[in-house]
Amino acid sequence: MQPFIKVRGLQKSFTIAGESLDILKGIDLDINEGEMLAIMGPSGVGKSTFLHILGALDKPTSGEVFYGDIDITGLKNDALANFRNKAVGFVFQFHHLLPEFTALENTMMPALIGMGSKVRGVNGLSYKEIIKNAESLLDELGIY
Repeated sequence: MQPFIKVRGLQKSFTIAGESLDILKGIDLDINEGEMLAIMGPSGVGKSTFLHILGALDKPTSGEVFYGDIDITGLKNDALANFRNKAVGFVFQFHHLLPEFTALENTMMPALIGMGSKVRGVNGLSYKEIIKNAESLLDELGIY
């Protein structure tokens, strides 16, 4: 059985004041579908950097990250944005809703951003469908 997420030789370095700072140093990891895991460690060891790469928010210096057969490290920016919009979700430690928007509008925001100025978003949904989906999500949570 193929892992849901496969990480091979993942490295990430940053250049600070002309010096290379190695953050991730050759990580190999398989995550199977339905598996739960925790990424733990002291501050500054690269947990957030690792999660940003797994979530397609950043690219590694080298190595590969596969979601099934898709190597996200080889995707161009537009394809990566499309992948994030369709396949990735984050639960943040500190959520920050935009106070000038309603709960419904905050829930719709990711789909609206993905939609841009198009009639249909990257997920193929119309504005009315985005509203309906957001209402359904809020209803499931008992807050709409």
